[in-house]
Amino acid sequence: MSSQPITLVPGALYAVGDAAPNDGRLSWAAPGTSAFEPVNAYLLVEGGHALLIDPGVAAHETTLLSQLRAIIGTETKLSIFCTRFEGDCVTALGPVIRDFNVASIFGGGVSNPFDFFDDVSPEEQVRSDHHIEILRKKAGETIAVSPGRDIDLLSTSLRILSTFWLYDGRTGTLFTSDFFAYEGLDHADRSDLVRDTVPVDFDRDAAARRLFTKIDWVLLADPTPLIEELDVLFDTYDIRAIAPGHGRVIVGREAARYFYELTRDLLLLRGDVNSTREVSAHG
Repeated sequence: MSSQPITLVPGALYAVGDAAPNDGRLSWAAPGTSAFEPVNAYLLVEGGHALLIDPGVAAHETTLLSQLRAIIGTETKLSIFCTRFEGDCVTALGPVIRDFNVASIFGGGVSNPFDFFDDVSPEEQVRSDHHIEILRKKAGETIAVSPGRDIDLLSTSLRILSTFWLYDGRTGTLFTSDFFAYEGLDHADRSDLVRDTVPVDFDRDAAARRLFTKIDWVLLADPTPLIEELDVLFDTYDIRAIAPGHGRVIVGREAARYFYELTRDLLLLRGDVNSTREVSAHG
């Protein structure tokens, strides 16, 4: 499949990547909730600099490289941040390093021996194959898109393994890795990637299946600290868009607020609604 880059904020933020059939082979996607699953990378642009968040999967390599060439040139100083060192975030990393002027690669926290579920750490693979060090950042620090434009690195408990979120004050966008992925697509062309309205008659059971398929441990956890963490996040930052690594992009304060409140409800009702039983049936 091929796809064009989606402009989220002209001259500042683009969604790149492609879509994959939701045919049961995607471990994170609840079967039956959509025909196609977007696998999103994001390109932040400022002047002659750019930051790519999660290059994505090797299967989308050709599309990703074409999209990047349509937005930036090979002379653009490009940095890369990986929210997780799992295959769906990093297996297209090599071709981007090969074809673009990659200056830095960042990850959050410290090296985790379980990252990428492999015998060789991502740091070692990148160092040996591309002679670039992965620089680790701590939650609370910032990463520069360009001089004068920094994004905040955020730690979250709503994760599997070492996952970090990012917030870009320039565009008001919260990058949530594998969380907030509530909607897939009916078509592979990503023309409906952006959700910029508050849903009407939203399928909350399908949303619960998508949420708890990925983070099923929450079904057995006390949701109180998770909800409090979300509350602090949405009270602290002016969130005007939510950009997940999978699923539709949520744009607009009202739409972002709707999905934040939906998440609170699903976490509170995690063990007491029909969606939990459906998770067990599909999980």
